[in-house]
This record gives sequence, structure tokens and C-alpha cells, in this order.
Amino acid sequence: MNMYEILIGSSLVLCIVYVSVCMWRRRKLKSPPGPEGYLFCGNSFQINSDRLHQDLHVLSEEYGPIFKLNIFGKTIITLSSASLINEAFGTSPTMEFTNDRAANSTSDVFYGRKHIGCANWCKTTQVLREIHSILIQKYFENEPNFEIRIMDEIRRLQNNLMNDQNTAINPDTHLRRYFKNLCSILLIGESLSDIDPETDAPWEFVDSLFTMIEPSVDGALRMFPFLRYLPGYYGNVFRETMTARDKVGKRFFHDLKDTYCPKLRRGIVDACIYRQQEDIAKTGSSLITDEHIKGLIYDTLTAGMTELLKTIRLFILLMCHHQDIQTRLQSEVDSIIGSERHPTCSDRNWMPYTQAVTLEIFRYGSQTPLAIPHKCKKDVNINGYLVQTGSAIISNLYAVHHDEHIWGDPWEFRPERFLDKDGYLLPADHIFMKNVIPFSLGLRACPGQDFARSRVFLTMTSLLQKFRILPPQNGTVPSTDPRLYTRQYPLTEPKFECRFIPRENPYFYNIFTPMSEYV
Repeated sequence: MNMYEILIGSSLVLCIVYVSVCMWRRRKLKSPPGPEGYLFCGNSFQINSDRLHQDLHVLSEEYGPIFKLNIFGKTIITLSSASLINEAFGTSPTMEFTNDRAANSTSDVFYGRKHIGCANWCKTTQVLREIHSILIQKYFENEPNFEIRIMDEIRRLQNNLMNDQNTAINPDTHLRRYFKNLCSILLIGESLSDIDPETDAPWEFVDSLFTMIEPSVDGALRMFPFLRYLPGYYGNVFRETMTARDKVGKRFFHDLKDTYCPKLRRGIVDACIYRQQEDIAKTGSSLITDEHIKGLIYDTLTAGMTELLKTIRLFILLMCHHQDIQTRLQSEVDSIIGSERHPTCSDRNWMPYTQAVTLEIFRYGSQTPLAIPHKCKKDVNINGYLVQTGSAIISNLYAVHHDEHIWGDPWEFRPERFLDKDGYLLPADHIFMKNVIPFSLGLRACPGQDFARSRVFLTMTSLLQKFRILPPQNGTVPSTDPRLYTRQYPLTEPKFECRFIPRENPYFYNIFTPMSEYV
């Protein structure tokens, strides 16, 4: 027997051993539990898509924190525990195989998934996340001019609400403009004025995109791609999304690149272009193409504007219902910040009750109840169960945040749960703190969460410093109970009106004077 035959034989033996081991491991691991389905359609008609997060929560109470569904032949694994979510997406070796994304109807919108949100886990995705999370703080959070522009927008929001004082208003329009400009400052270093030709483009894009990813629309566009190019509802949604996308791309990227200067850092877009040009100068190419930068812009607007909007909108509604909590918040604002200066991010360290209220808003509302599904690219073991290749893995953040075994009274809005007996914030290793995960966990946790948390804090404290938030004079505002809301993505409470009553001690300086003139 020659050497060649020995090598062939050894290879065959190794292959047989490997296959045998894999088959033995698969037999050893059991499949996750789950409800019995019907022939052909599985559990498809046992789930209400409008209340998917709630149905999955109910199933988790019956089958445990990990269970399996079959939706029209597709295996869906649902995780309803913070520890399991972290095990699946943030712990080796499992995380190496569970952080891809399944393609959906938005692939064309993002130039073939050249962005962060729905792209597979790869080197480019990691680089874009690095830019989004690290460079925000490195280049902008510590830049005085950045915070000055943000405070100017906060003052503009205050002025808009002041103009409608003592009259019940829907704050939605003012908040949408405000958060659009906050994200614009982050991206390009300036807000979009009301006379800017593309001032409405960001929300046009976001609203169209969320219509496009509604299950009925997304499913139709994926199953019948040609619908994108035909007249009718589905084609109109697709074309409106693409038109708005291109407006955003022009205003936030092409206009910036035409005026790019390596010595300037106007926003994230400049940081991306700088990184791109630096790579090209060193190696002749870059992982970050123009399409990747535009994809990051679209991600920032989509996630940033909606997450901030729905959080502050819920905060305002909660303040209408809980005047006692508002009084305690304003007492802390008055004690730590006072009335003579604007809040700063560093004030958070001295305001445990405000932090507790923020955490409780994130937990109670759970307004993004299901994070973006992951795709498993190899058989893995999660909590002793076999999760097979190709399975979709869903993190049910809503179930985590409303688990009665953890919270006791999950449907009560009670910020004090996050404070110890002395009024200090609970330590990070407390079970409550480990189970507030509004931005998910693991490798694909939201890279912009630090920016979002700081903007929520500044907005909340700035409003409380200036106004008393009250329901309409007839006292009618919608319930805040999240069980009443359907799964519109992003999950939102019903529209409502309220009053913003100026407090007795306004700022000593003119609120209509831009903050930049005081620096």
C-alpha cells in the first residue's frame, strides 16, 4: 500500500468519525419544546402577527424560556431569558454561528445588505459598528460644539412647546422634528432647517421603510419580487422607500463628500469617509464603500429617530398619569441641576431616581419588543437544546421585561424597583439590572445605545426643568399599559394630547437666544 492510498484511507476514516460524532451529538441533544402544529402550515395560524410579542410571551410561560415554532416550514427559535440571549449571541463558541441575519425585502434598499442592521456578521459589519459606537464618543461626545448644537435643538423644542402653553397639544410633530435634527447633527454636524429641500426626507424614508417591513408587505415582496416594479400598492411602497432613500443619500452623503475636508469632523459621515480614505491610502482599497457609509446613515436615522421618539413620547404619557413620580423627578432635577444651567450628561451620575425612571420606561414599555431576528448558520447547543442550521432565532425582549418570576409586578410602572433602601441605584449585578435589555445583548446589541441613553436623559431633564407635564383639562389620556398595544414596528402608544405648563422658575436668560451665543 503506497502513501497515496494511506492518505486516502485516513481521510475517509476521519470523515466517517466526524460524521458519526456529529450524528451522536445531534441525537444526544434534544429539540426545544413547543406547541404542536398542523400538517404543512405548522404553527402559522396559531400566532397573531399583530400581537406576536404577546403570543410568544404566553408560549414562553407554558414551554419555558426557549421553545420552537414552525411557521410555513421555517423553524423559529424564541429566547425569552436575558441569560439565554447572552449565551446565544454573546458567548463563545455559540456566538460564532448565531449572529447572521436572514435576507428580507429591504436588501435592495441597503444596496444588497451593505449596512449594520440586516447584514451578516463579517469584518465590514464589525468595522461599521466600531465607527458607530467608538467614534461617536471619540469625536463628538467630547466636542463642545456638538453638545452646543444639541442644546440648541433642545431649546427649540422647549420654545415650540412654550408657544402652545396651557393648550392641549399632540407633541408628536415637535418631537419628530427634534429627533430628526438630533440624528442629523450626529451624522453631518448640522440640523435640517425647515426650508431645507430635504428636511422631510428622513422621516419619509423611515415611515416608508417600516411600511415595507410589515409582515404582509415584506412577505409579498420576498415571495414575488416582481411586485416591486409593477403598479399597485406593493410597488408604490417599494418605490416611495427608494425615492426617499435617495433623497437622504444625497443630503447626508453626496453633499458631504463633495465638501469633505480631512481636517474636519462634522459628524459620523466625515469619520467614515476619513476611515475609507485612510484605508485606500494604505492598501489601495477599503472595506467601507460609499454604499456601506450610506447604509450606516440609513441605519442611524431608522433606529435613532424611532427609538428616541417612542421613548420620550412614552415618558410624556407616563408623566401625565404619574404626577407623583414627576414631582419627585423635578425635585431631583432642581437639586442637582437647578434652573440656571442646562443639564449635562455627567449629571446622570448624581441622579439615581432619574436613572431608575429611565430604566423603568425601557422595561415597562418594551417598545421594540422583538429584536431583529438572527440566523443560525451551524447546528449549535443553546441551554442543552439543539438549534439547527438555518433556524431563525428571536429575542423576545418584551417577555424578559415582563417575566413575573423576575419582576413580581411587571405590569406596574414602579421606578423604585431599581433603587436600594438608601435610594441609590442597584448594582450592575443585581437581577433587575441584568434583565433590562432594551438594546438586546451580544455581538449585535445596538451600537448606538450610549448615544440613545444620553439623549433620553438630556431630553427628559430639560423638559422637566422647564415644564410641568399635565393631561388635558378633561383629564383624558390613553392607558400606558403595554398589553393594549399591537406590534406595529416600532411599537408605539396611541396618539394623545397633553399640556406643557411653564414652571414658576424659568431660566434667567432668554430662552429664544441660541445657546451658542452664551459660549
